[in-house]
Amino acid sequence: MKRLVAMLAMISVTGAMLLGGCGKAQSAATGKQDDGKSKAEETRLNLWLPPFADKDGDLTDAEFWSQAVAPFEKENHCKISIEIIPWDSYEEKYLTGMSSPDGPDVGYMYMEMFYDYIHNDQLVDMDSFFTEKEKENYVYYNLGHIQGGQFALPFVVGNPRVLIANMDLLKKAGVDQVPSTWEELEETGLKIKKSEPEVAPLMQDWGNPHYGSLNEIFWPFFWSAGGEITDEKGNLTIDSEAGKKAVAYLTKLREEGVIPESATSNDDTVNAFKTGEAAMIIIGTANALATKNIHWDFTPLLKGPLGDKSKTFVACDCLVLPKRSKNVDLSMKLIKYLTSAKVMSDFHERLYHQPPITMDDPYKSEDVFASLYTDYADNMQALPVFSNATGMYDALYKNLQSVMLGQMKGDEALSETTRYYNENLK
Repeated sequence: MKRLVAMLAMISVTGAMLLGGCGKAQSAATGKQDDGKSKAEETRLNLWLPPFADKDGDLTDAEFWSQAVAPFEKENHCKISIEIIPWDSYEEKYLTGMSSPDGPDVGYMYMEMFYDYIHNDQLVDMDSFFTEKEKENYVYYNLGHIQGGQFALPFVVGNPRVLIANMDLLKKAGVDQVPSTWEELEETGLKIKKSEPEVAPLMQDWGNPHYGSLNEIFWPFFWSAGGEITDEKGNLTIDSEAGKKAVAYLTKLREEGVIPESATSNDDTVNAFKTGEAAMIIIGTANALATKNIHWDFTPLLKGPLGDKSKTFVACDCLVLPKRSKNVDLSMKLIKYLTSAKVMSDFHERLYHQPPITMDDPYKSEDVFASLYTDYADNMQALPVFSNATGMYDALYKNLQSVMLGQMKGDEALSETTRYYNENLK
């Protein structure tokens, strides 16, 4: 766990759902506090979160969080309005919401979102709200120190992307183990294509509208070829020999049919894997654990040209306190409550399997991926924080989609994205 800290130094519910209620109010008649029990005077906090629940699961995000915040509402005589924002419109919602009267009092951000909100002075530096004892209890507290301040409190840390395979389909193709190198992946894919022509050897979701898919379908290949997204000064460095090598490899897999033509319209690799339509996918460990009806296995690290130094994506997503919050102190109290061992243990157990974020969390994962955080911590890579990161990722994703459709060359995708970023976004 300590190695991971050192290395990392990252459904749709329409409208707000009113789930309960914060702060003491004053009596309209006397101007004195009435213990906050007047419904008209209760403080209302907006909590914005993304979806975590499995689409096929019995528990929804709205159900879980309504149950989770109920004790806080009762204790603090307040109401929490929870909004679950779909991933494909997440950033757009924040762009308008951060300056809106109905925006978040407590929000959730991933690394590529931070730079602009910090640069525009829209987030509170939370460091002064925590005692030294509290800081020591948070396993990843220092990862929230971004651009010179504690603008984030790590909330979801982990979920590394790994290659998983349907072992029944692999065995039919004469393969006994999950590929662990680029060469083995290509060889296995070609064998599956021959033995099971109706099955996608390696499914990718190039039809997904959101660039977040790059975390599975591109960045692990890019990093494992030796690529770096930016240099130490924040300059974009994707147009490199390593970047070209990664794009060339994926293009080859697409041309050979290892990545099928249907990948260009697919927006849900997990469903394709669950239904047996895909033999292999790269997926977050939390999502893999939710795949119950398939006999699958995984490789802890898909090795590219870097060999044992290859990398894969890992999340470091955080809770934030916007300066626009109606009640900063109460919002900070809510953040501490949401990240408490009581809430997080339940969250990890019932909704989203992740390693604990506090030392006092009793939840102990017994899943097959537990050893990744010790044995492969140095192979995990989070996205960097830099100016207009989301715009760059979106531009790159669209250009790579064109490559997979055969409408653009790989080298052109990297150079055009770099040109666009430098001229319009940097």
